[in-house]
Amino acid sequence: MLDKNLNRIKFQESDSEWIRSFAVTSIKCLIVCRGPVRKETMDVFDLIGVKEYGILLSEKDSIVYPKALAPELRNFKYPDNIHRVPDYMGAGKEEKEIRIKQIIGIAKDNGYTHIFAGYGFMAEDAEFIEAIETSGIIFMGPSSHVAKGAGAKDEAKKLARSLNVSVTPGVDNITALALVNKIGKSKDSLVKLAKDKQINFTFNDSLSIEDNAENLLQLSYEKTIDLTDISDLQKESHILCEEIWKKYPGKRIRFKYIGGGGGKGQRVINEKSQIDSAVMEILAESKVTAVGSNRNFLIELNIENTRHNEIQMIGNGEWSLSLGGRDCSLQMHEQKLLEISLTQELLQKEIETCKSENPLKAEILGKDLETLKDMEHQAEVFGKAIRLNSVSTFECIVEGNSFFFMEVNTRIQVEHRVTEMVYKLKFVNPSNPNDFFYIDSLVEAMAVISIHAPRVPKPERILRNVSGAEVRINATNRALQPHAGGIIQNWSAALPEEIRDDQGICTRNPDTGSFVHYNLAGAYDSNVALIVSYGENRTKNLEILGNILRKTVLRGQNLETNLLVHYGLIQWILGKDAMFKPSTAFMISYLAGIGSLQAVINDVDLEYLWNEKAKKADADLKKMYSKKVTFVLRPMEKLLANPHVLGGFLGYYDGKLWDRKGGKLSFLENPILFLDKLYYYLNLEDVSVKAPSDKIWDHDEKLLQTFLAFYRELETRTGLKSWKDLSAALESGKNPNANRITEAEWAACLASHKGFQAGMDVLLMIPNIGIKSNFFGLDMDKNLEGVIPDEFKKAETRDALIKTLNPPPKMSGDEIVAPMGGMYYSKEAPNLPAMVEEGQHFEAGQPLFIIEVMKMFNKILAPISGTVVKNLMVDSDGKIVTKAQPIFKIKPDEILKEESPEEIKARMIKVTSELGIL
Repeated sequence: MLDKNLNRIKFQESDSEWIRSFAVTSIKCLIVCRGPVRKETMDVFDLIGVKEYGILLSEKDSIVYPKALAPELRNFKYPDNIHRVPDYMGAGKEEKEIRIKQIIGIAKDNGYTHIFAGYGFMAEDAEFIEAIETSGIIFMGPSSHVAKGAGAKDEAKKLARSLNVSVTPGVDNITALALVNKIGKSKDSLVKLAKDKQINFTFNDSLSIEDNAENLLQLSYEKTIDLTDISDLQKESHILCEEIWKKYPGKRIRFKYIGGGGGKGQRVINEKSQIDSAVMEILAESKVTAVGSNRNFLIELNIENTRHNEIQMIGNGEWSLSLGGRDCSLQMHEQKLLEISLTQELLQKEIETCKSENPLKAEILGKDLETLKDMEHQAEVFGKAIRLNSVSTFECIVEGNSFFFMEVNTRIQVEHRVTEMVYKLKFVNPSNPNDFFYIDSLVEAMAVISIHAPRVPKPERILRNVSGAEVRINATNRALQPHAGGIIQNWSAALPEEIRDDQGICTRNPDTGSFVHYNLAGAYDSNVALIVSYGENRTKNLEILGNILRKTVLRGQNLETNLLVHYGLIQWILGKDAMFKPSTAFMISYLAGIGSLQAVINDVDLEYLWNEKAKKADADLKKMYSKKVTFVLRPMEKLLANPHVLGGFLGYYDGKLWDRKGGKLSFLENPILFLDKLYYYLNLEDVSVKAPSDKIWDHDEKLLQTFLAFYRELETRTGLKSWKDLSAALESGKNPNANRITEAEWAACLASHKGFQAGMDVLLMIPNIGIKSNFFGLDMDKNLEGVIPDEFKKAETRDALIKTLNPPPKMSGDEIVAPMGGMYYSKEAPNLPAMVEEGQHFEAGQPLFIIEVMKMFNKILAPISGTVVKNLMVDSDGKIVTKAQPIFKIKPDEILKEESPEEIKARMIKVTSELGIL
């Protein structure tokens, strides 16, 4: 079990003088981040005895909770320490500078000793951190020298190369290269440019022309002067991409802005025509289109079929320690979803477990263990080189057993709890090995290091649990696209084995005990909460996490989250192997597989199937069919209501409840047991505290228990324990144990069995949907890697399948509507023309406008070809639009014929009949 009450540094007088010397009670900290980490930090501060803390609230927060108190404030201990700012870091360079001064002013005026920025982008902004340090306030996190040397992706890669750390092939100085190619590759040209722009620049003859250009650019940013523009970067990108494609033909290329994270400011391209728009999109999304902005970005070879592994680091400026790894490969739109610990202890235990029964798996995991050790070593080398004095993450992409350094996140990570589930830190007095204390929270470790860094001894990592895992509950739809505007109206209480970082959303009204509604606005990213669990191995860990999701009830108005996406995915993995090694591309293909299920489900009519079965049944069985309508159809309808839930059921129970070898489906277990498992899987068990809508109905529960008791007794009396043997005896009609069952009893058993099984064959429709959709083509091979059918991999078929999960809103033939809610933009940057104008013709697939939702830019493509007749969003850039809101009146090139109701019904009958084997 997780030891939740470790010795924290809220010391007792009985502790040694050495231990008490690391107290943090002098800290008064201003927390300048939001999201789950803000509430977690407040909780940790309370536990470790921090003197006092305060928080910033942005004006955007009023969008999130317009009718209720911010969840973090419901039990806030220091009401005078709530400070309001227009926005946390501003929209551009000038606003950012204003906000930095304002935040530091708030801290100084209110006597704060520290500023903590969590895992928001402010936490690794070197300019912000340096300003704090200059003011005399302590930044609780890596210092500015760490942020400068490793926080910017370009600088981190340069340092990694100097340390012989393996890095991804590519270019990290495109702005410098663009400047040199623009003005000429000579010293004189740089000096002249600096003089013309009145920049105090000295050429360094010991550096290359590109490095001198970089130095000049850095000076230009300080003076808010542009030496290159976006068109220069687009032109240089064409040159660099051509060079990469000559060396690596057919490969894709990734553009990645030097700041940011979580997929923001990244695009992957595979052809020349995509270059210009990709450059514009990453710069616009990163909000660096304004004059004087640093627009440098990385151009890298996109290494396909890779995994994303990262190493947690901690240091005090002198020593650097790795705290194991995390596998974050299951991600979508570059945003992580399911994060699982990857440690030496985990791999060693799994190797030992499967060494005799599965030597190939043991060999594969053995190689993974060596790779992990190498990554941890390189992380510690890098951490020591940058003089890491807090916590950071060393991120890598892994291909086979080769890895490439990607970046360092110089801040605490969203998924830091995964590491906390696995390790605690033991700090030992160098003068007395019997004098020590433990830290189990990385936030606590950051607080201790922030004031005691030079004295903090290098700790020993102590195993807490073999495995830790976390899912991110995001406000996204079934296609994993951001969905803003929903309101959470109820959230079931956390289970004993669940750690839920929910920003305080689940803090109920202390007077009434009622849940306080929470608005999931589009002002921030889509993350709502983190659900964390642990286990004695990865299988047990995922089983616990899956059960948490199975039992969690999260309801609201216009509410869409990925909770059931996670539930289905975890069940699918458990059905294969918990040590599954997905690539970062797996999730998009898995999503296409789920979309293929939806495409089939759309044509299923369960009521028609059941009625047709009942019509064909013997007269004496028709009554049984009428009794079983809700017993069978209700859980089937609930299963088919969400393709993610169906996908998890198919993945977990394939080969357990049914057999599909030889192209013929058959039951491997009693269909009654199949149905019992289905009720459990859907969390429809008969629990007294549940509302009738959330559990099996009374008369159906009575049927289920009657049927199960009958077959249990039959197994005992016949001695036939397997369904194969028992069903064969029942089908033959021959009494298998005349010593224990009389002929009269056997005749009654046959009659009961016939009635109990009547209509149960419709359950085979469930795996039949998996066959028809080719969902079973998604699999895991002997190397623990994903197997993906071509139609789930190729963009032209994959993307269409994913679209079935979130079909565009219906529109009349003469308009274009918003496919999602968010902030509308007609152009890619303020200084550019609109993407389409009134009177202009557009082609299907052409970009028409942008919707920014939860920090991500979504370029909306024309679904058909036509001409814009009227722009309904004139002068509306930055305004909020709702899903299905008309944007343009158009004249389509051709009128699409809609399917008639009769045609739809005929198609559904045909598909249902085939799936139900009528």
